[in-house]
Amino acid sequence: MLTTLRRRLTAVAAVFAAVVAMTALSSPGRAAAAECQNWETDIDGTLHCTIWSSGSPGKDGGKSGYNINCTNNHITYQGKDYVCNLPDGWSFSYGCYVKTVEPQPPASDPHWGNADMSSTRMQYISCGQDPPTVPGNRPMHPGPCPNGCGGLNPVEAVTNQLAIEKPELGMAPPGGADAVGYVNANVWLWSKGLDTTTQSRQAGNVVGTRTFVRADWVVKKGDGTVAATLHCKSDHEYTADQGGAASPDPDCGYAFKNPGPYTITVTTTWSLLITQGGVASPLQTITSTPSTTTITIQEGQSNNG
Repeated sequence: MLTTLRRRLTAVAAVFAAVVAMTALSSPGRAAAAECQNWETDIDGTLHCTIWSSGSPGKDGGKSGYNINCTNNHITYQGKDYVCNLPDGWSFSYGCYVKTVEPQPPASDPHWGNADMSSTRMQYISCGQDPPTVPGNRPMHPGPCPNGCGGLNPVEAVTNQLAIEKPELGMAPPGGADAVGYVNANVWLWSKGLDTTTQSRQAGNVVGTRTFVRADWVVKKGDGTVAATLHCKSDHEYTADQGGAASPDPDCGYAFKNPGPYTITVTTTWSLLITQGGVASPLQTITSTPSTTTITIQEGQSNNG
C-alpha cells in the first residue's frame, strides 16, 4: 500500500475496459479491471483508478496517465514496474522514491520554505537511483501528511524557539548568602548577558517576533514588605572603573535607606507577535521565570564592587 505522504493521482481506465464495465453491473465492471485497488466514478460516469503520490519534487501533484496500478506492492508507472514500498522506508512517488527525514530538520531550515509544518514532513527524494540511498539525489522537500503529522504545530514551534530564559541577576555590590551592602550606597542592577535585541523565528508560514520591553525589579525587606519596584528598560552592567557612581539609568539602580536583610528579584518582560500567512494574532506579553538574590545592608559606605 502506498504511503499517505502521497497526493492523489488519477489514471483514466483504458477505453475498452471502461466500455465493457459499463455494459454490466457496477460490481462486475470494477472486477473487469482488477489490477486497480481503488476505482472511482466521475460525474460523467467514467471510471478512474486512484493512487497516492507526492507529485514531482517542488511541484503540485495531479498528473494523469495510463497503466498506473498497485498490486502486491508493485506499481506500473509510465510502462515501468516499481516496488511500491521498500524495506528501508522508501516509497514510490511519481516516478521517484521518497523517505521521511529522521530526525526532522529544525523550523529554521530553509528547505521548509512556506510549508505548513503541522501537515507536512520533510522527505528525502531519490530519482533514478536503484536502490535509493539517503539523502537521495534531489534536494529534500516537505511532503504532505493528509491525516495530520502530529507533533508541534508551527505556532508552538515558533513560540518554543522564542521562549525566554531565566535572567542571570547582576548586582553591584554582588548579592548572595553572605553578601553585604551599605546604607545610601549606589547599587547597580542588570541582567547578565541579556540580549535585548529583537528576535524573529519562522516555521512554515508562521513568523514570530520577540521584542524586549523591560526588566522588573522588586526589592523586599526581610519581613516581606516591598521597599521598591523598578522598571528598567536598559541593561547597564557595572564595571570597576565606575567606582561609587550611580547607574546611568535611575530605573536600574537603587540606594538602600535602612539597614537589614533584603531580597532582590528580577523578571524580564517581552512582547511576542505571531503572524500566520501574513495575518497577525493579538500581541502577547510574556514574562520570564524570576531570578532572586539576597543582601544584608549595614551602616557604612561602599564603592559598589
